[in-house]
Amino acid sequence: RSRHALHDDRGMTDKPATVRDLIGAYFVEQCTVLIDSEAQLRAEEDVVHTTRVAVRRLRSTIRVFADLFDPAEADHLESELIWWATLLGEVRDLDILIERQAALLAALPPELTLGPVSSTIHTELATRRKRATDDVTDALNSERYRKLIGMIHHWRSDPPFTAAADSPTDAIEAGIKKAKKKARKRLSTAVAVRRVGEPSDELFHRARKASKRYRYAVEAAAPVWGSKADKIVAQRKDLQDLLGNHQDGIVSAAFLRELGARVGIRSGQNGFSYGILNAREAAAGDAL
Repeated sequence: RSRHALHDDRGMTDKPATVRDLIGAYFVEQCTVLIDSEAQLRAEEDVVHTTRVAVRRLRSTIRVFADLFDPAEADHLESELIWWATLLGEVRDLDILIERQAALLAALPPELTLGPVSSTIHTELATRRKRATDDVTDALNSERYRKLIGMIHHWRSDPPFTAAADSPTDAIEAGIKKAKKKARKRLSTAVAVRRVGEPSDELFHRARKASKRYRYAVEAAAPVWGSKADKIVAQRKDLQDLLGNHQDGIVSAAFLRELGARVGIRSGQNGFSYGILNAREAAAGDAL
């Protein structure tokens, strides 16, 4: 259930009175996810995605509501979160790529499957994922990670708020409005460029990231915005699914081009099927 729905059960008097209360509660949630994820990651539980999302939410909050935090401490936390998110992202992106390749191969007719395409793709991705998970494990055992977790404990218990955080909760609306405007502008730009046939993949990727920041900012406002926040978040999730599918297809096509060019010239291999799969990803991108 959403946080504001749980809040409604307790009554209207429990609504946060200040930005400090509102954003502080959101920080507690995300920091707790990161702290709890360490044991789960070490046990190889499937928490890479939820951990990465918590990192994104923290980074988004720091950026959208920058005036609420001490700049030096916020910059330091974000730089370390970027480091951790990059490592987690390698694993998560490979999980998505593995699922996508499996679906593509399942839809490929036997007469278009020339050579050991399936086993080659599986071996390549399994090797990459093992390397990525080893990197995460090494990071978990590093001094840098220990310092990061210490920092997250600090932000959970005592975020370095500025005096601006003592304002009433409606003060967050300016930051959310700015995030919304940026998301719309980036998406409009990407669409306009796409319509005239110019390269737009990176622009859509930037639009997707801006849309996520807007969504997470609205999530943080849920205890005071109520059903209004629910509606916006639902709309943004639908948009992110569409843009995410687009980005996943771009990554998949790049993988197929690189792998097909590399292994297609080897004895017993044939680059034809990789080209077919690449073409299908391109067609799917056009449809999106």
